Amino acid sequence: MNLRVKNAVRWAILIGFSAIVVICAAVPGYLRHQNQRAVARAQRLAVSIQKLKVGSSDYRVAQAIAAEFGTVPPGNPDAMLDCADGYFEHCMYYIPVNKGWYRLLVKHPMLTHFGLRIWNGWAHIEILRGVVVEYSFSIEYVSNKGAWRGFGAEEVGETPTNRAVQDVISTTYSIERNDLMGYRAGFELDSSLTPAAKPDERKRAWHFEFRCLAERDGCGEICELMPDAWQDFYQVRGHFDVEKYGEAYRFCTTR
Repeated sequence: MNLRVKNAVRWAILIGFSAIVVICAAVPGYLRHQNQRAVARAQRLAVSIQKLKVGSSDYRVAQAIAAEFGTVPPGNPDAMLDCADGYFEHCMYYIPVNKGWYRLLVKHPMLTHFGLRIWNGWAHIEILRGVVVEYSFSIEYVSNKGAWRGFGAEEVGETPTNRAVQDVISTTYSIERNDLMGYRAGFELDSSLTPAAKPDERKRAWHFEFRCLAERDGCGEICELMPDAWQDFYQVRGHFDVEKYGEAYRFCTTR
């Protein structure tokens, strides 16, 4: 091999190595940027879905939200019809919050070393005879302690009464502790409102802090992400769980 060929090979190796270094440096930044966009999208969706009024908003308001954020067919084959099919007698819009990234991170958890955190969520809108009768928004995430946690809110026609662990704040506002099942075994808190909920109740139920989902250190306990509803739950019902089952049921490590 003559000198010219050897130099060409060296340059090729150097260029290839440099390209790998650049890619390795760029990919984490790109992934974090995409995650920040997903978090911003989740915030916009949470704001947009609150424009709906149970019992009075017609399907066109829901249709506009679905068109802006995109939908997927309900995964359960026994679920009601998909509103995207255009039949609004009784159907549901199912809106994913974190498109693609959740499955990618669950499949390749090593990506969390780049500062990404595992989180996912969805919103659903149920329509009956052309009118919105229920809607919800929910996020599930892996905390920086490795525990699955979740938070969310819904508006329904009547305050639910069949929840196993429920804090009934008023006839129009309640908070429930629900179990996350399967490989996501953990807990979530969900607020429930009715159309007659007071402005302050609505404000507390929908007060979410999304910022940590985009931060390198990730999110802590539920109290950091839905502080007002967590406080309402803890004061009335949650402190009994702590007294009976221990500090793990406080769902808060900063207060």
